[in-house]
Amino acid sequence: MEIITIYPRGFGANAYAITEDGKNAIIVDPSQPRVESELIKRGLFAKAVLLTHCHFDHVGGVAALQEGGAKVYCSEAEKPLVGTSADLSERFGAPRIPFRIDETFVDGEEKDIGGVRVKMLLTPGHTKGSCCYLITSNEGTMYLFTGDTLFAGSMGRTDFPTGNDGEMRLSLQKLAALEGDYPVYPGHNDETTLQRERETNPFM
Repeated sequence: MEIITIYPRGFGANAYAITEDGKNAIIVDPSQPRVESELIKRGLFAKAVLLTHCHFDHVGGVAALQEGGAKVYCSEAEKPLVGTSADLSERFGAPRIPFRIDETFVDGEEKDIGGVRVKMLLTPGHTKGSCCYLITSNEGTMYLFTGDTLFAGSMGRTDFPTGNDGEMRLSLQKLAALEGDYPVYPGHNDETTLQRERETNPFM
């Protein structure tokens, strides 16, 4: 499995392209329309989009990928927030590019998406339906995509609409309790590992 980080230009989230065959990809949080062109440069086709939450800086590239045939997923709890003021577009003066959610996950649910095993962990706190994705490669290696729940040395904000500090603390405890150690790919800033965060992150 190859994981390609597509860093934002200006304000935006890290987007991740996950591919097993070097042709088809799952995209986590396509933050900007330019994600599509970055995939084309690499010869990748977006089969699916996984959203950790609906904030505008994580979803700006969703519509373009959906128009190209990608199926869009999020947590069941986050779906009602998509396309509403909860996405913070008006608050930050950002354009809202409409898209639809094709399918949802419930907490702990696993799906086979294009031959890749994806498990959704509901981790409210940043938003009511924020989630993380635990993705397993064909070789059995597991990777954790945490959106704006867990950052290297920090956690996501809880003062936006539907955010909740108590729920965030419980969500971080949930991640800390996972068995084993995984590479962690957060929504912003640098990659880390779950064990490193258990040992050094004051919020965990």
